[in-house]
Amino acid sequence: MALAEIASGPIGDVSDNSIEAREVSRFFGPLLAEVSLWSDWSWAVTRAVLVETTNDRPAEWTHAYIVPANCARPLAVRQVQDDAQVLPLGGPYSFPLQDSVPLAFLHEGGLIYSNVCSATLVFVATLSDPAVLPPLVQRAFALELAARVAIPIRKDTALARAASTAAEIARARAIADDENQRGLRPARYVSEAAFARAGIGSDL
Repeated sequence: MALAEIASGPIGDVSDNSIEAREVSRFFGPLLAEVSLWSDWSWAVTRAVLVETTNDRPAEWTHAYIVPANCARPLAVRQVQDDAQVLPLGGPYSFPLQDSVPLAFLHEGGLIYSNVCSATLVFVATLSDPAVLPPLVQRAFALELAARVAIPIRKDTALARAASTAAEIARARAIADDENQRGLRPARYVSEAAFARAGIGSDL
């Protein structure tokens, strides 16, 4: 797809003995790793129970954990909690409710520092297979790859600039689409008076 964008001949495999295969192979892996950092993709968010390690900062944090090998960007730390018995169906709350009081953590030096015991990390996972990318992200990936290989393959800076501009637009479109699909909205502040007028919190 990327080679088609710069009107270059197709390849059967990245191990082909051609400049196209060589340059695609050179840029493909690093670019795929970058895609994980373009956004907090909803389809790439996962979680894992962290493995505790020696805490070299005991005056600052009570626990130190090893960062999962497939972590591209840590998002949140969760603690072990009892199963919920009653949860609101809607309203001016964060969902999940744990997001309303984010648990503090620090990602530094290859470790996750936190004051949470037996912590679980919510994170964006690194990508290794472009087949898992949604269609709009695949399109942005192909255009960005085209922009990067245009000069070494075609020796055409104008073509590279055009592909780069198209890639930027495609990436913004993919990010916006993912955010729209999530349907997440920040919690809206509602005063106690508004709750009282709605009968929330009263015994009536």
